[in-house]
Amino acid sequence: MERVTSTAHARAGLLGNPSDGYGGKAIGLCLDDLRAQVHIEPAQALGFVASDGAQSTFTSLLEARGRLGSANLGDGIPLLLAALNRFCLAHPEFEARDPSDPGLRFTLRFETNIPRQVGLAGSSAIVIAALRGMARWFKVDLTATSLAKLALEAETDDLGIAAGPMDRIVQAHEGLIVMDLAQPGNFLACQSLDPNTLPPLFLAWHPQGGQPSGEIHAPLRQRWQAGDPEVMRTMKAFRDLVDEGLGFLGRADHAGFREAMNRNFELRRTLLPIAPSDLEMVKIATQHRASAKLSGSGGAVVGAMASEADFERIEKAYRGAGYEFLRPRAKLALGERDE
Repeated sequence: MERVTSTAHARAGLLGNPSDGYGGKAIGLCLDDLRAQVHIEPAQALGFVASDGAQSTFTSLLEARGRLGSANLGDGIPLLLAALNRFCLAHPEFEARDPSDPGLRFTLRFETNIPRQVGLAGSSAIVIAALRGMARWFKVDLTATSLAKLALEAETDDLGIAAGPMDRIVQAHEGLIVMDLAQPGNFLACQSLDPNTLPPLFLAWHPQGGQPSGEIHAPLRQRWQAGDPEVMRTMKAFRDLVDEGLGFLGRADHAGFREAMNRNFELRRTLLPIAPSDLEMVKIATQHRASAKLSGSGGAVVGAMASEADFERIEKAYRGAGYEFLRPRAKLALGERDE
């Protein structure tokens, strides 16, 4: 058996719903610069290595799956175990192999440069990368739809994380994706767009991270489930805004798209509290002729510049205020890459 390395990338939400679960519609972009990588290599036993170097070893796939939810595992190992569990449930034939099969003995470890808890889908990137790696290790073909579904089940069913398909759809397909999830669980209602239609983008984030998304969205979900009229109207406005944004991209109207991003942020402010640091990051953008909105649940903003010439000044402003800054590159979908 040869070593396998697989990758999944961060996701930035450009327009649309603040999260899944509200009949959402959104435009998301896969970021080439920020990624999680999972390495699988032959070993004498089945082992998992956490990001802090801690290791957990098991005698079999079945024993590893039985440790789901253990609190004493190293950082990141629960994500790897959940990915393994979902892969085995989808392909039970591998657990039926002879225990002496060398293909059942490997070490799984990951590394990532995706900032944590800033709304860039870092956890789902680890799960997606692990599923891709196991598919390559066991020589199984996984479609983007299957990959996104398994990743979502790993996080929601196995780890109890409140999540939806949006992030996983973007990370499974890569590139620039528009999604319409008016029908819950419909992973096929998505379409690839041309990233070259986007205005010049930037990403800024708080180095200490933001608030966990579950804490932010729990009250909003309660209002949505109760049929709160304000929430219903605003979610409809998010959907309409995505349609407007698609029109702006189709006409190469970058000014219109920037204005839509600003309106997206203002809509979000009517529904959810905004952390002072997030407000400051948006303010820095507007002071430099740029638009900005939260990339995800909080802790990072994605913005669009009016001119390439403004990048140096805005980067200096963000870094001077203590924030990290990046000019991201789109991670092109496989069909768009020269491979």
